[in-house]
Amino acid sequence: MMKTPLKVLATIAFASCIVAGCQTRSRNIVYGQDTQDTSAFAQKDIDYVINQALQSLFRLDRIAVPAGASRAIIQVDRIKNDTSSYGSQADRLELEITQLLKEGLGESGKVILYNPEVGQYASVQVAPQFLLAGRLTQRNARLDNGDYYKEFALNLQLIEIATGLEYWQKRIPFSKEVDHDRLMY
Repeated sequence: MMKTPLKVLATIAFASCIVAGCQTRSRNIVYGQDTQDTSAFAQKDIDYVINQALQSLFRLDRIAVPAGASRAIIQVDRIKNDTSSYGSQADRLELEITQLLKEGLGESGKVILYNPEVGQYASVQVAPQFLLAGRLTQRNARLDNGDYYKEFALNLQLIEIATGLEYWQKRIPFSKEVDHDRLMY
């Protein structure tokens, strides 16, 4: 039985579309990193910004060790999430970035981390010299072709608690161009 030319053309067009890439696309615009397929913050993105932050902080050697101490004491605040993610996803992102910063600082051997939840019950009171605080932000822009440009940035500050002086601040951007059909907020 012979198919009508219209059905044949429709079948060919559909098959070609699938094979040739009518599937949605997402392209990262990453600073020194491989591309990825997700429009949301992925594990590689988190690892990238944490690595950049720690390299910058230790390269500049802004962490002053108090007289008589072997290392400075830093309290790391929970990183605030000002992205369009919400609910448990936003909470997990905040906790993961905060935890990875703590891990990197602790593993460096250059600082001691202060835990305020436990420190308030300690028999020996210790005051941290520095506070590491930060915020994860997101900015979206629609491109002429209908796709979206998403820019994330991790903004960190190292503040001396006694004076309120900022010893270090860093903005680590991470951008993605996302096909409209793949946009995840």
